[in-house]
Amino acid sequence: MWPSMRIAEELAGQYEGQPADTPLPSERLLAKHFGVQRPTVRVALEHLAQRGTIYRRERSGWFVNRPRIRYNPLVPPVAPSDRRHVEVVTTDPEGQPPPPYPNLAFLALRKYFLDGRLIVAEHLYLRPDLVEALAGTDLTRRVVDYLADLGQRCGVDVTHDRLDLVPAVVGSELAATLEMPSRSSMLEITRVHYSGKEVIGVDLEHWRSDVVTVTIDTRYTS
Repeated sequence: MWPSMRIAEELAGQYEGQPADTPLPSERLLAKHFGVQRPTVRVALEHLAQRGTIYRRERSGWFVNRPRIRYNPLVPPVAPSDRRHVEVVTTDPEGQPPPPYPNLAFLALRKYFLDGRLIVAEHLYLRPDLVEALAGTDLTRRVVDYLADLGQRCGVDVTHDRLDLVPAVVGSELAATLEMPSRSSMLEITRVHYSGKEVIGVDLEHWRSDVVTVTIDTRYTS
């Protein structure tokens, strides 16, 4: 077994099931304990972070993680409203990524919390006339709810969505929003809304990989 994997398995056996936010020894002390170089320890720790066992705080070290939240991107959130909180970070497109499709405009950057735990940041884009129609409204609801409300007024008929899921890393621009160190792992879900062949909106979701596990259940009938 590779030294980093051996270290990861030993640490997992020691810390899995420990109270959340229990600190691990520093990387320097772990390297000394296992008789290896710090890069080997870092690989082991990052492997455990990918598994959701631990997480890292910038300039504070590594800590035991809380159990991951299971999320099915095909099913609307079902958590009671008193457990959910959405925060609008900005509606100013300055400094935000350009629209993923040329016919779209930036609507908002939002953060989504569950039980006080930040789980995702979202860049939202819509057709420019829809962005204008939503000016001054509450931007903490789901985009599909806005599209349903704007159906008759703006001639929107959502016919289908497409979801793309890819692993990614947190860039410096997003690190503060996600409250994660730069270069940490995350999961990007791009949710594209169509009206026929026209793209009318995109939710670019940046999920904290140390917080969420994507689960899609399928059922087969004979």
